[in-house]
Amino acid sequence: MRAIQKLHRNGSSTIVTIPRPVMMALDWLPGQVVIVEVLEDRSLRVRVPTTADLSPIKPPRFMLDDAPAVKA
Repeated sequence: MRAIQKLHRNGSSTIVTIPRPVMMALDWLPGQVVIVEVLEDRSLRVRVPTTADLSPIKPPRFMLDDAPAVKA
C-alpha cells in the first residue's frame, strides 16, 4: 500500500500524516506510540516499539533511609 503525502509545518516540527486506510491496515490508533528511524540509505521507517526498544528499569544507585550513619 502506498500513499503520496506532503510534509507540513507544525510549529518548529514538520509532520507527515498517515492516511486512514493505512492506519486501518496497520491496526494503529491515533495517539499510539511509534518509533521513527532514519536508516542507512536515508529512508524513514515508522514502527511500533518492541520490548527490545524499551530501556530496562534500573534500580537507584543508593537508597536513603532514616537510619543513623555508621562509623567504619
